[in-house]
Amino acid sequence: MANLRVDCLELGMLPTNTYILWNADTRDCIVIDPSDGFGRLDERLKEKDLHPVAVYITHGHDDHIGSVNDLKRAYGTLVYIMKEEEEFAESVQYNLSLSFGHPRVIEPDMFFIDGQEVHVLGTVMKTLLTPGHTVGGGCFYFPEEKMVFTGDTLFCESVGRSDFPGGNGRQLIASVKEKLMTLPDDVVVYPGHGPLTTIGHERKYNFFLN
Repeated sequence: MANLRVDCLELGMLPTNTYILWNADTRDCIVIDPSDGFGRLDERLKEKDLHPVAVYITHGHDDHIGSVNDLKRAYGTLVYIMKEEEEFAESVQYNLSLSFGHPRVIEPDMFFIDGQEVHVLGTVMKTLLTPGHTVGGGCFYFPEEKMVFTGDTLFCESVGRSDFPGGNGRQLIASVKEKLMTLPDDVVVYPGHGPLTTIGHERKYNFFLN
């Protein structure tokens, strides 16, 4: 099992959880959902002497992509997203940036497919396609480390909204039940907003799943 650590920065005006997942032995890291506030993010990376090797995006909404282009320029990192989410990331209407008054897009470099196993940071990450909040929302599951990054699919005792373009409430609940609730109870959930939780806690207390 890799010696992984997680830093969380609340960035952007909503605010959004931006995660830095890093290997304490190699100092390599991936940045998950970098929201607005590149200065703070860059400061944390330099403070801990971390080296970004990739940017992972759970879904293409504006509050989860604000620092993507700055990271690419500063560190030359590749950006990964689920294949089904490509249109959202590249559309100012779908990614909601036009609604927030600052239209912008990102151009992913690589695409994940559902169930793909990726070797990163000295361990294995498995991708989970979890549509419902958006068409191609995804979660990033690290089985050995018992952690999953869920974006806006699953929150502590709640789930993501489904009233944005491409959202579907029934599909969202199905995604959570069929993909996330099959994980072990002790897996820690790192959501896109709000506090951490566990799969076991959500299985027992999440109103939307019961």
